[in-house]
Amino acid sequence: MDAQQLGQTISTTRKRLRLSQTYVAELAGLSGRQLLEWEAGRGNPSFEQLQAVLNVLGLTLKIEPRELA
Repeated sequence: MDAQQLGQTISTTRKRLRLSQTYVAELAGLSGRQLLEWEAGRGNPSFEQLQAVLNVLGLTLKIEPRELA
């Protein structure tokens, strides 16, 4: 998953839950501008910041080996 896909997942989930960017950012301890940037596929969140947003949205981060060609 790249930054664009991650941002889209965050945005889609937030909208499905009918939560504003400002509200999610506040609960996660971020600025609204940071979340806006991430949803646009820009920015560079720390692991802790990303985890905070995922927790607010009820998402989890799963790391697994990718298939090698």
